Amino acid sequence: MENERLRAEVVVVGSGAGGGTVARELALRGRDVIILERGRWHRHMGDLLAMMTVLDRMAVFSRSREGVIIDRAITVGGSTVMYAGNSFDPPAWLKDEYGIDLTPWARETKEELGIAPFPEEWFGPGTRRLREAAADLGIDLAPQEKFIDPERCDSACDHCMMGCERDAKWTTRRYVSEALGRGARLITRAEVREVLLCGNPREAAGVRALTPRGELLVEAEKVVLSAGGMGTPPILNRSGIWEAGSNFFMDPMVVLLGIGREGGTWREGTFTHASTDFAGSDGFIVGNTGGMNALLSMLTRPSTAWNIRRALRYPRAMGMFAKVADSSSGHISPDGSMSKPMTREDRLRMDKGATVCEKIMVRAGADPRSICAVKDLGGHPGGTAAIGRVVDSGLQTEVRGLFVCDGSVLPRSPGVPPVLTIISLAKRLAATL
Repeated sequence: MENERLRAEVVVVGSGAGGGTVARELALRGRDVIILERGRWHRHMGDLLAMMTVLDRMAVFSRSREGVIIDRAITVGGSTVMYAGNSFDPPAWLKDEYGIDLTPWARETKEELGIAPFPEEWFGPGTRRLREAAADLGIDLAPQEKFIDPERCDSACDHCMMGCERDAKWTTRRYVSEALGRGARLITRAEVREVLLCGNPREAAGVRALTPRGELLVEAEKVVLSAGGMGTPPILNRSGIWEAGSNFFMDPMVVLLGIGREGGTWREGTFTHASTDFAGSDGFIVGNTGGMNALLSMLTRPSTAWNIRRALRYPRAMGMFAKVADSSSGHISPDGSMSKPMTREDRLRMDKGATVCEKIMVRAGADPRSICAVKDLGGHPGGTAAIGRVVDSGLQTEVRGLFVCDGSVLPRSPGVPPVLTIISLAKRLAATL
């Protein structure tokens, strides 16, 4: 089929934390909504095959020109399908510097979804040792709030970043399903190429997309781009908004793997605990990583692949990570290619975070000789359509009726998972639309 045409009041591009939330909120208000998603609704979840299928270029090959690995999921639900389920409050600087107070929407979301830390009895002995070791060093490794129902979750699984097969982890697929139940339409495998424009001054009139059946034109009064920090800027560029694409950050991590003398965290959860003690002063947070995920992280780099020998001692593997609030030094090109140099300050932050993690691990019983690290693993691409640069405080671009709602609108790296922030921004936007 060629040149298929559809019409809606609002077309939403992307179904992740931003797009899925906007679509649901508008559908609940009775608006006629079409959701266009580049990926499919993948059903198989919970193992390495699922992860490699859903992540863009199997994650390992999704790299900047400088070799920084940047993960994102191309599927219904976006990267919420493959995240660790962590919830952090919106950064205070959004209110202080940009006048955007997301408190009401964040509170509403927490209450609605039951966001809370896991109960104490959920944590295994290795995780407890890491927490106690951190406390001995004066570091508060605190339980984290989660988008996960502990009643459904298997504490020995640690497959959150491979997709949750038990439906214990909340993803925006639930919001998309609610939207569909209220009359919204979802079209998968639809790659949006550009926004349709009309008038002078320019106004959004819909989008043009490519599907397996041919070209699709969706006419709409409002367009919301939520294709993510990497997917949104090329669409904006092809639509004549050339300011998009710069200011790129991605919250890089360093992951450490060690072998515990008394035992590790192999069948224990990842990112159940974290410390923000260093966030304000040094620009990083640290947290725990399950032994399996730590080992898998090692295999993303040929230079560290030799550490596969540690798999022979996998029951005693333990891991930690340091996540850095990096500089906005990167760029997404109109063709989607990435440049993300790590500045000297980024490197210093990452090295200091790794040192803190290593001290905690050794204190928890890891053999110092066994500890190795893999750096430059990014997972929260953003900044490329930033508030104050590409969109205004209401998330509208210079084109009337064209809005952006995803990680790309964040002016700088929050240094922590941004899911709750993006959901809150989406609810705020839907309320104004």
